[in-house]
Amino acid sequence: MLLSFKEQIIEDFLIPSFILNEGEIIILEIPNGVEFQKISSRLIEILTEICSEIKYVEHFKENSFLNKLFPTTIGQYLKKCNKNSTYTNKIYEIEWMKPEIKINSLAGSYRRLLSLYKTLTFTKSIIIDLLGVDPIGGIEIYKILKQNQKENGSTILFDSCNEFEKDCTNFIRVKYVGTDERYKDYNKIMADK
Repeated sequence: MLLSFKEQIIEDFLIPSFILNEGEIIILEIPNGVEFQKISSRLIEILTEICSEIKYVEHFKENSFLNKLFPTTIGQYLKKCNKNSTYTNKIYEIEWMKPEIKINSLAGSYRRLLSLYKTLTFTKSIIIDLLGVDPIGGIEIYKILKQNQKENGSTILFDSCNEFEKDCTNFIRVKYVGTDERYKDYNKIMADK
């Protein structure tokens, strides 16, 4: 067992208890949108405290003035990864991906793919969300998660859809337990998907 999560309420959403073992993919269906990012952030904090082995796949960000003048390239970004991993050069299997391409010129799905590959060079136990990823990119990322699962890797995927519900180890739908009228039908809508 990698981690055991006890049921909690975060931002008026009930996250049920679950256990993550090696070689499993757990999907937490969490609402998307800026107002719900606090749920994801808090969950990431809790889960990485419970198990130091599991790492969140960070979103690529450039925030220094120098980076605006000299944007980070794929080659520069991948210099800080485990060179012995099979995932180190996976991004270059995409025909047009080259080390000199500036990351800020990539679409969201490719940026997410790049950060996923980099994280997988360090650990096979990850937390990832599909924020900024289009549907086709989501399918590609899920294929990589399935490959990682075959190698006894573990994943907690935050998603706002249920397209992988029948294919994962455990699909967990969070429930709204608050009193805000804007979300009164949330549980019914999600259950009817």
